[in-house]
Amino acid sequence: MLWDWFAEQGEPLDRTYDQLVHLRDTMARKLGFDDYVELGYRRMNRIDFNARDVEQFRAEVRRHVVPLAVRLREQQAARLGVEPLMFWDEPLHDSRDNPRPLGDHDWMLDRAGEMFDALGEPLGQFFRQMVAGGYLDLQAREGKADGGFCTSFSSHGMPYIFANFNGTKGDVEVFTHEMGHAYQFYESRGQRLLDYLWPTYESCEIHSMGLEFLTWPQMDKFFGNQAERFRTIHLTQGLLFLPYGVAVDHFQHLIYAEPGATPKRRHSLWRKMEAMYLPWRDYGDLSYPARGGRWQLQRHIYGDPFYYIDYTLAQTCALQFWLLAEQDAAAAMAAYVDLCRRGGSAPFQELVRGAGLTSPLQHGCLAEVVDKAKRRLRV
Repeated sequence: MLWDWFAEQGEPLDRTYDQLVHLRDTMARKLGFDDYVELGYRRMNRIDFNARDVEQFRAEVRRHVVPLAVRLREQQAARLGVEPLMFWDEPLHDSRDNPRPLGDHDWMLDRAGEMFDALGEPLGQFFRQMVAGGYLDLQAREGKADGGFCTSFSSHGMPYIFANFNGTKGDVEVFTHEMGHAYQFYESRGQRLLDYLWPTYESCEIHSMGLEFLTWPQMDKFFGNQAERFRTIHLTQGLLFLPYGVAVDHFQHLIYAEPGATPKRRHSLWRKMEAMYLPWRDYGDLSYPARGGRWQLQRHIYGDPFYYIDYTLAQTCALQFWLLAEQDAAAAMAAYVDLCRRGGSAPFQELVRGAGLTSPLQHGCLAEVVDKAKRRLRV
């Protein structure tokens, strides 16, 4: 059982993390910083926002999204007929199986071609080039590594997508996500500097998460009469991710502000984060996560400090693309294509504002998204 393993390995994991925290803190102090936070931000190439800006964003999530998430979990509990909703219930959005694509790999590629053609010629032509050039490796097979990612071959001027289709709704989500990364690279391949081909991580994820929402009108091609259920679950998951994502970030800021904390203290800090951002969470008799060990499952905390907030910043922008597309799909797609073409030629907030979006680091960035989501999800 997962949590039995963590209970057995918890102390070694705590020791490893303690060593990492002390090493990073020592690095920062030798370089003249008060703690690792500012050095960590510099290592993430953040030049137009800082820890105070991210603190403001976390406050926006607490103010606007956490109350909505609580209500979404209450509705989920009612649909499942459970009281209270337990930790292990959280992945089950209703009593039915998740929507599944209606065909196999080849069928999916045909539908994807139709989808990208419907979104406009730049995307349609690009997808045909990806297929013809063999730049898609999507089928699961024996001996193949798991996971999914997008990378690029600069010598070819083309990206490459790796995934493992398994017949679940995740096939469509992963594929559209990685296609967003791929299309951004393709559109920005003419940038004059190599470093401009890809933007920094928080900007990169806008293209991937944004395309997930911009392809919503085409989901009937994959899911048939289950398409609306897919859209509902996709939006719900996107909103519920925000409190968890900022909890991970807030936790790391507390950790590096107190590098000498004991493992027990760190676990108590994580419980505090769960109470603040995930107040519905009930672990029942799962004693290890109940004592504050859930954070150890998130490998980014160990290997990529301060990276995780990038997903939440990008998700906020992607949700704004959803709003724009609901009002004017053509205008939203035009803004998206323009953003892709800019690659990494500007810092995060300049790219966001240039696409007609509100910076996630600005007060009120989530208010309209949450208001629209409440109406859409009937919360």
